[in-house]
Amino acid sequence: MAERTPNKQGFESVIKIIEQVCDDICDNYCMYKDTVDEECLCDVTRNGGRCPLDRLISI
Repeated sequence: MAERTPNKQGFESVIKIIEQVCDDICDNYCMYKDTVDEECLCDVTRNGGRCPLDRLISI
């Protein structure tokens, strides 16, 4: 069976879905679970770290 490789359009669709899911997690988990301050900075970013969700977007 031939190996299927994603085309550019398919890859861009996957990236868009990952970005949307990251935004949903941030908006519906981080912001409402007492992990952010009044400036909407989560514990990780406020302490100088990088948002774990950003790792998904930077692939």
